Amino acid sequence: MKETMTTVKQKKSVKNAQPGVTRKVNPAVNPVPAGKYPWIILVILIVTFIAYIPSLQNDLLKTWDDQAYITQNELIKNLTPAGIAKIFREDRGLYANYHPVTTLSLAFNHSISGTSPLGYHLTNLFIHLLNTLLVFLFILLLPGKRVVAAAVVALLFGIHPMHVESVAWISERKDVLYTLFFLASLISYLYYLQRNNDWKWYLLALVLFVFSMLSKAMAAPLPLVLLLIDYLTARKWNAKVFLEKIPFFLLAIGLGMLAMKIQAEGNATSSDLFSLSSRTLHAAYGFVVYIAKILVPAGLSAFYPYPYPLVNSAWVLNTTPSILFITLMLSIVLWVLFILLFVKRGNKAQMFIFGFLFYAATIAMVLQFIPVGRAIMADRYSYLSSIGIFILIGFLADQFYTQKKYRMVVMAMVLVYSGVLAVITFDRTKVWKNDETLWTDVMEKYPNDNRIMLPVANRANYFYQEKRMPEALSDYLLATSINPNDDVVLEKIGRIYGKEMNKMDSAMFYFLKAYEKNNKNYDVLTDLGIVCGMRGDLKNSLAYSLEALKINPNDPALCYNIGITYQNLGETEKAKEFLDKSAKINALAGDSTSKK
Repeated sequence: MKETMTTVKQKKSVKNAQPGVTRKVNPAVNPVPAGKYPWIILVILIVTFIAYIPSLQNDLLKTWDDQAYITQNELIKNLTPAGIAKIFREDRGLYANYHPVTTLSLAFNHSISGTSPLGYHLTNLFIHLLNTLLVFLFILLLPGKRVVAAAVVALLFGIHPMHVESVAWISERKDVLYTLFFLASLISYLYYLQRNNDWKWYLLALVLFVFSMLSKAMAAPLPLVLLLIDYLTARKWNAKVFLEKIPFFLLAIGLGMLAMKIQAEGNATSSDLFSLSSRTLHAAYGFVVYIAKILVPAGLSAFYPYPYPLVNSAWVLNTTPSILFITLMLSIVLWVLFILLFVKRGNKAQMFIFGFLFYAATIAMVLQFIPVGRAIMADRYSYLSSIGIFILIGFLADQFYTQKKYRMVVMAMVLVYSGVLAVITFDRTKVWKNDETLWTDVMEKYPNDNRIMLPVANRANYFYQEKRMPEALSDYLLATSINPNDDVVLEKIGRIYGKEMNKMDSAMFYFLKAYEKNNKNYDVLTDLGIVCGMRGDLKNSLAYSLEALKINPNDPALCYNIGITYQNLGETEKAKEFLDKSAKINALAGDSTSKK
């Protein structure tokens, strides 16, 4: 009877096996009873939730993307069929990205809670928890069904501090969302393989990939990961394997090119700034430093400046920092070690090869070979790719855990390491509380460093919006010492001196400096018109105001000021013309508002 039962089990195993895959059953590989799986993932999800609890009290950021994505984004305020169609048709220009599925998710949030931040943060965290669950399922479905590895990888993914940026920053909804569909697509593909090439799972994987690409174009490497899964599951390399991937590659290329085109149109990318050799060094730098920060998350920042000196907001590129050569050599060493592992160990090291190439494939697009933005790297770019490094850690832990003499050591090391990560994550989520805490953290990471003009200016803008003028002025003065050619910062300094402190001489000084840097700055021109008028210099007041009128002829306040200036100059007909125009514009604006 026992022999019969064994035969039946073997037949079931053969029936469910993938064609061309030979598996060795190792009962020691999976020492965790199946009944404990739900408890394991439940504990992981609870720990992850606790680590991110502070994020639920965070605000919307006022100086970094949240305004464009939420408070000032008209696309998310209309969830009618026409509004949804408009999202898919016009979702571009939001910092030069096309991600309609992400925008649609923000629209659902807006329909429920308006601009209250709690709903958005709660949704981000919920999606992150789903991703953590999917990571566990994904690793569990890989050959060997290693529960310990799945638990370790999911735990590290859930609580890692580098993921705080993607979860605690509402604008990075696109990170957690594209990863959700990305992982779901991989899981569907694994079901496709494990269920005798059932095509409904293949089609589901394809549809989920489309949703992932429409959440963020960083999903483009998914077809490469599918090939890695084929390698790991020992599929026979034939025409069918590659034909299956053609739709995925076509979608990746098509939607990826669309995303790059939109970024180029929005001036988000610039290959002219750095030479080919410099961009190669930047890519090697990112490849190594991301791994280092995933393993040891120290010095995390919302902004990582390029390692070059900065003068007047321009990188000095006549010398190459030594750190770039060091990371290039380390990158080469890592690849040499990988090649040796691949050649010498072969099938014995499949999982480590899979993990390393998973990381390489998913991080490649964001290594700044094609420069995007003003930073050399960003924590959010590691959200998906870090899974590859966690696979290396998880399967190393699993190999030792299968040996009874090492189990307590493995458990102790995982608990200590994950405990440290959870504490760092808990504290790091508080950094994202608001603009002040965020940019202060960056400035503390880079003290007396003129490369962080953006964080300094952003904190100044936040103080300005919050009516904290002395602090705003201090930061604006620091910003202009870094870049004396920034007319926007100079205008803000002049406005604080004039409007808030009634120091007209100081205000005039900074307005004139701003005008010298950019004589087409509308705010500067209107400011000069007002200050000159207040000082009795009516001719110059009129001259500056008329220059501003060429830029914006339909500003009722400007037209009114010009009318009053003409009136004071005794030109009554001109005065009446502009005063009437101002009243007419205001009336039309009132009619438009009432119709809405």
